[in-house]
Amino acid sequence: MIELLEFLRRSPSPYHAAESAAAALTEVGFRRQSLGEPIDDAPGGAFVVRGGAIVAWHVPAEPAPGFVVIGAHTDSPNLRVKPRPDTGSSGYRQLGVDVYGGALVNSWLDRDLGLSGRVALRSGEVRLVEVDRPLLRLSQLAIHLDRDVNEKGVVLDRQQHVVPMWGLGTPEEGAFAGFLAKELDVAADDVVAWDVMTHDLAPPSLLGVDGELIASGRLDNLVSVWCGTAALARRESSRIAVLACFDHEEVGSETSTGAASPLLGDVLERISAARGGTRADHLAALSSSLCVSADMAHAVHPNYPDRYEPSHLVHPNRGPVIKTNVGQRYATDAATAAEFVAACERAGVPWQVYSHRSNMACGSTIGPITAMRLGIATVDVGNPMLSMHSAREMAGRDDADFMVEAMTEVLRGG
Repeated sequence: MIELLEFLRRSPSPYHAAESAAAALTEVGFRRQSLGEPIDDAPGGAFVVRGGAIVAWHVPAEPAPGFVVIGAHTDSPNLRVKPRPDTGSSGYRQLGVDVYGGALVNSWLDRDLGLSGRVALRSGEVRLVEVDRPLLRLSQLAIHLDRDVNEKGVVLDRQQHVVPMWGLGTPEEGAFAGFLAKELDVAADDVVAWDVMTHDLAPPSLLGVDGELIASGRLDNLVSVWCGTAALARRESSRIAVLACFDHEEVGSETSTGAASPLLGDVLERISAARGGTRADHLAALSSSLCVSADMAHAVHPNYPDRYEPSHLVHPNRGPVIKTNVGQRYATDAATAAEFVAACERAGVPWQVYSHRSNMACGSTIGPITAMRLGIATVDVGNPMLSMHSAREMAGRDDADFMVEAMTEVLRGG
């Protein structure tokens, strides 16, 4: 559990999350490789990183046919700094931001916020940046000036109201670029562009009278990234085992590092080619492969039980959730569900099943995208949680360990 909390702390942005996973795999002997170079055919573990995405694999000495893939995503809803962010009014210096993904925007109010991400320099170098001190705040309007707020709820116009303050005075063009330059110890005109976002400064922690829960930002979906990394790091696979953690799932996955990109498919094909396989051999391998798409699941909320399918309630600390949807928003079918259930039973961990209410729209994951692009049989799973897409979320303490054990058994094979 301490390892998970530390992983969450070290991963305030997708770029940091990919590097955190890379560091964990490097510690157990995985080799870093470049997408611009041939993939070697040596048994053992290796990985490639592209922006906020990482694809890692382990080749056993005598692998069984096919691949087994654990998929997840590194990004989470938050506030992202605009290209020309220096703004302000009424004597305040403010920062222009956009809402990324389906964020619960009100959850970012009245929090001390830091900044993290990556910065592109004039030299062509791209560097990570992480500022873990109180920089920004979205202050809520006082109740004396919004008397109906408790009855009608907080109403936020993203352009007018979601503009965090970070000081007093008159806004200055180029001030944010200068701030980044100072943090990176470079000249102000060396900063060309950035992918920088907010993160809540409250540290990950155990919660509750008995410490049964976890409270943290980015549980969706860094818990799944950590579980997949921990399972792959055990290097106990029977087939070629792959961890694919993509960026941009929260905005549709249609980017060069998203699940809809050729990234995973290209790496799998290059692994097959490095081992001397033909195109026909590779397609045959895909047909006998399995993908476990891991993304967080909706635990039942005790104050809103009417929002859930009554016969499919799932709870924290009762094991991994198999997610199903007849509209294929999740890619699970009967055969892949049975394979994951068998893995849970071999591991001795409990499991649950989730189905969305029939009269509510269902979210989706990377699972259907991966199944469509590669034709790999896929099961969608996840850990139960509350406050999904909030700046600070909550989940069960034991479920991450349950998921690691289940994923390990999937990699081992029956």
